[in-house]
Amino acid sequence: MMCEIPLTPEQKIFAAQNHDLVYKFLQKKNLPIDEFYDVVIFGYLNSIHRFFVNPELAKHSFSNIAWKGMQNSLYNYNRAKLRQKRSAEVCSIHAMLYPDDQSDDLHLEETLPVYDDMMQQLEVTLLMHDLAKRISKQQMEIVRLRSSGYNLQDIAARQNTSSKRIRNLLEDVRCVLAELCRE
Repeated sequence: MMCEIPLTPEQKIFAAQNHDLVYKFLQKKNLPIDEFYDVVIFGYLNSIHRFFVNPELAKHSFSNIAWKGMQNSLYNYNRAKLRQKRSAEVCSIHAMLYPDDQSDDLHLEETLPVYDDMMQQLEVTLLMHDLAKRISKQQMEIVRLRSSGYNLQDIAARQNTSSKRIRNLLEDVRCVLAELCRE
């Protein structure tokens, strides 16, 4: 990128001599210096580099070129700031869920589920129960062995079959399980 190329000593001197253009630009646009100096200065420095490198620009006033460069930097800054990902609405979990409704003093944090180990175990048990209804006894035994930490080769040896067969049976179980989770 051009703005990554350092200025030559000649360009640095020229930048210092014309630096007041940055302040004039900020004043004309009614922009606070402490907030927007860092935004427009890169457009200014890029304009200096372009002015020295591109002979076509010599027929124009440097102040016009610098002004255009700072205007582009300001435009890009504002465009980036307005992008949807940067302007998402943020709310606190401590905020009232229904601020207009005076009768219900429910905060958002009170609606978030709290991790409960017993509830987690119950959900797993119910899911396994539903799974057992839809798969074969052999597949259910493979699931139990796999969830107990056995690897595919050990399960295949216990079931007197190949690892490939165990893998295929487990893939069928995964499909059924995904279907159960969607329901």
